[in-house]
Amino acid sequence: MLLRLLKSLLRGTAHGGALAADEYPVVRQERMKQAHARAPLDEHLAILYGDLRMCGERLANLVDDCIARSGTRLPPLKTLHRPLASYFLIRYYLHALGLEGARAECGVFQGTSSLILCRAARACDASHDGTGMHLVDSFDGLSAPGAADQFPVPGANGAPARETVPQNGFAGSLEAARSALRDFPGVTFHRGWIPDVFAQLPESRWSFVHVDVDLYEPTYACLDYFYPRLSRGGVIICDDYGSAVFPGASRAWNRYCDERGARYVVLDTGQSVILGP
Repeated sequence: MLLRLLKSLLRGTAHGGALAADEYPVVRQERMKQAHARAPLDEHLAILYGDLRMCGERLANLVDDCIARSGTRLPPLKTLHRPLASYFLIRYYLHALGLEGARAECGVFQGTSSLILCRAARACDASHDGTGMHLVDSFDGLSAPGAADQFPVPGANGAPARETVPQNGFAGSLEAARSALRDFPGVTFHRGWIPDVFAQLPESRWSFVHVDVDLYEPTYACLDYFYPRLSRGGVIICDDYGSAVFPGASRAWNRYCDERGARYVVLDTGQSVILGP
C-alpha cells in the first residue's frame, strides 16, 4: 500500500500548504528506482567497474556469483550500489584479517555479504575456510520497529505522516544461508534475537563487525556489545547509516558515538565506519 501511494505521488506534488512529494526521502528513492529500472545498467556497470579486481578476481564477477549463489534478488536501484558497497566491505575485511580477533556479521539474510567476504578472502588466501567468522541473525525477519525507526511519508491531503517497515520483513532462511556458504565450513551461525543471541558468541576481541540490522534497537545493541571489545584498528561498519527507510540505524549510531566519543566516517555508499582506537 505504501509503495502504491509513493508511486502515485511521483506524478505530481502535494497541494495547499503540504510538502511537495519530492521532499519526502522515500518518494525520492522511489523516483530513483524507476529511473534505474529504465536505464542501461549493464553498460554503466561495465564503465564503472570494468576490470576492477580483488586479489585477481573481477569484482563484478565475484558480486554477481555470490548474489546468484545466495538466491538474492537485486532491485535496479542497488545494481550500481552493490559492487561499490561490496568493494568497501571487502577492503575493510581484508584489513581486519591481519588483526587479532574474531569477525562477525549481524544481519545475514540469505548470506550474500558473508559469501562475498569469504570468497574475496579465499581469492587472496586459498586456505581461507571462514574460520573465525560468526554470523548472527534471527532468520525470522526484523524485530518490532520503534518510534526511532519511523520515517516521513505523505499522509491525508499530502500532510506529513510517519511510517515504519513491517515487523518480520526481510526474513531469510538459515538453511539457505548455510547452503550459500557451504564451501566455508569454518563459518559459525548463531540464530536468535539481538542482544540475547550475543550470549552464544565467544568471549573474544573482534577485528571486524558488519552491522546490517536496519533498526534502531538492534543497531544500538550491536555497538554496545562490540565496540568495547573491538581490536586496535578493528572495524565496525554499518550498512544502513544512509538509508531513507531505516533512519533508526543512523539515529542509533549517532547516539552511541556521541555517548562514547567514537570517531567514524560515512562513505558515499551510506555505510558508516568506526576504526578501533
